[in-house]
Amino acid sequence: MPYLSWPEGNQLMWHAIHKACQIGRDPMACAVARPSEARLSRVHAAIDRIGAIWWVRDLESANGTFLNGAPLLGNQGNALQDGDVLGMGDWRLTFTEGFPGLDGTTFAERVGDLFHEVRPEPAQAMVLIRGIELMQRSTEKLLAQVDPDAMVKGLLDESLRLLSSDRGFLVLKQKDGSWRTAHRVGNVQEGIGLSRSVLDYVAAELTAVLSNQPLADPRFGGLSLVELHRGSLLCAPIVDEGEIHGALYLDREAEGRPFSRFDLAILQAFVRLGSMALRQAMLNRRALSQAEQQGELLRLRTESQREADRHGELLAAMATHLRRVSSWAEQLPDTAGEAIRSQLEQVLALLEHGSRDEGPNAAPVTGHPLPMASLQEDLVRRWDSLLRLRKARIEIAEAPAASVWMAGGPLVAALAGLVEPMLMQLVDGAVATGRWDQERGFQVLRMSLPSGLHGPIPDAWTQRVLQDAGVRWRWADQALDLLLPEGPDAMPEEPARPLLGLVSEELNLLGLFQTVAEAGNLWLNPLEQEPPPPPLPKFRFLVIDARGARDLEGCIRAYRHHPSFATTPILVVRCNEDETPKLIEAGATDWLAEGFRWEALHHRLQVLRGHTELQQRALAAERLDSFRQMAGTLKHEINNPLAIISMQVEMLQRKYPEEVKLGKIGEMVDRIRALVQVLQKMRETPTEGYADGSSILKLG
Repeated sequence: MPYLSWPEGNQLMWHAIHKACQIGRDPMACAVARPSEARLSRVHAAIDRIGAIWWVRDLESANGTFLNGAPLLGNQGNALQDGDVLGMGDWRLTFTEGFPGLDGTTFAERVGDLFHEVRPEPAQAMVLIRGIELMQRSTEKLLAQVDPDAMVKGLLDESLRLLSSDRGFLVLKQKDGSWRTAHRVGNVQEGIGLSRSVLDYVAAELTAVLSNQPLADPRFGGLSLVELHRGSLLCAPIVDEGEIHGALYLDREAEGRPFSRFDLAILQAFVRLGSMALRQAMLNRRALSQAEQQGELLRLRTESQREADRHGELLAAMATHLRRVSSWAEQLPDTAGEAIRSQLEQVLALLEHGSRDEGPNAAPVTGHPLPMASLQEDLVRRWDSLLRLRKARIEIAEAPAASVWMAGGPLVAALAGLVEPMLMQLVDGAVATGRWDQERGFQVLRMSLPSGLHGPIPDAWTQRVLQDAGVRWRWADQALDLLLPEGPDAMPEEPARPLLGLVSEELNLLGLFQTVAEAGNLWLNPLEQEPPPPPLPKFRFLVIDARGARDLEGCIRAYRHHPSFATTPILVVRCNEDETPKLIEAGATDWLAEGFRWEALHHRLQVLRGHTELQQRALAAERLDSFRQMAGTLKHEINNPLAIISMQVEMLQRKYPEEVKLGKIGEMVDRIRALVQVLQKMRETPTEGYADGSSILKLG
């Protein structure tokens, strides 16, 4: 950042040039003004930047602005260089690229390279040789590190040893402009020895600074004794591609041990080398991480393709054998042969459907309307041979003149797979009936079946096909209702995948977890340090990066106390093993140390998922057990007074046989006794699971 400076008495005044400005007598119009100078114009000259160069020009030709004693050139003006002197009347202003008035010994910045800062005396040559030797050794130790985190620590340790400093800090620049201490060495007291003003100055000027009297340094004026001490300090920025990412800060506690310009040049050169090495290590780690991820993806794709090929070969072999069986079934008697052939046709249709390419590049399946009469005819034709084999029949009323929405795929085969296991239970001469009804958005086929039949228990494939097609079913009182959507509006929306939350600021980790989420059929949802306000969707897992959290325990507690994450498993990655007891106490479920691989992370999430499911089952079992205990208690507490009431009613009926109200009371007692028997069944009978994952008490 350039400056304009001028003396006023014994004090040096300066103005930092952040942007284009004007110089003159009017303080309201000029950023640099001197009202007492009568020979100045109201607005005398202007300073502006063209590209990377600052220029000065006269605002009026008669103003008489001089550069190093010579008039300015016309309207264009002159380019400014470090040390140029502007003359405006009796006012002399000096243009400098850095802070003005530094003596170069007590206060210094913008030093040259090592060779530029050494004077040609023999003693200075030995200093240069010794300094280069020390820096070479320190650089070799730094480059020997391959891990970026270890390299950051080594950068501070070696610079501390290289310059014989007492304390050191390596700080990183945050996105919000604040500073975070990544590593510290030496006799460090919190709040003392690390000046935020020095860091801000280094970040603004992008230059290394030396100060042997920090409390009197004009660049950091107004600092308190709490922020600085009376020793010496060096500070160099860590710059990458013109942007500051951090700073290296060294100091000596005692007075009388000053740093030299050569020390500042050594630190500047060493930090520059360290910055390049650190950047290269980060790029190498990112490249290795990406290569590992790509290799894992390639392995998974290869395994998936291999399994798909085996799956296709198996289906083709099965289809061949089934066609042979179908040809042999042609010689069987009419009823049995027709039933077997019908089933073989369905199996062959399923095999053909399974062998199709349904990968990500396959064309989407589109739906179409289907007359209900056609659907009924197809279903009855499929069931007819099976029913004649069982010597039973089904009677379905005529279908109305309407249509249902067929989403495509083997839906008819899935409907047959839902109903046919029940038809196989029919006895000789049994009759099943059906009729069509309508509910909002659905055409309903209501099938009444004889008593004694068990409800449908569809296999996983049948259940998935019905769900994808929007078909619902329900079973109650020996009746099966098939709800078929009338149009695409009644189709179910694509179910959202479970969420995997990630709290991290590192892009490499984000890419790794993206592959883990895809492998686990999850959506990756990046989150901030503070949990968002409720309500939120349900998260399957939450992962918190220990390296990317400012207050790791506080972050875990905040998410654990959030209503949407109260029962969500929380996995902490890249943490130290010594910290794990505190993390578990704060609410974490599990942890992974630094250096974990893709397989370990994927396996750990699967373990957490199983753990969560076991907890949910245990909670459901506990609730069911409590309900059964309550049922037993109610039975005992109700039966005793019920028996007394029943005896009293019987005695009153003998005495007053014509009293009708006593008979009504007896009926109510019988109803209460029946309800008590239901409670007893609730306590003693097992549960029955259903296809949708729910379960109920089996009372009948």
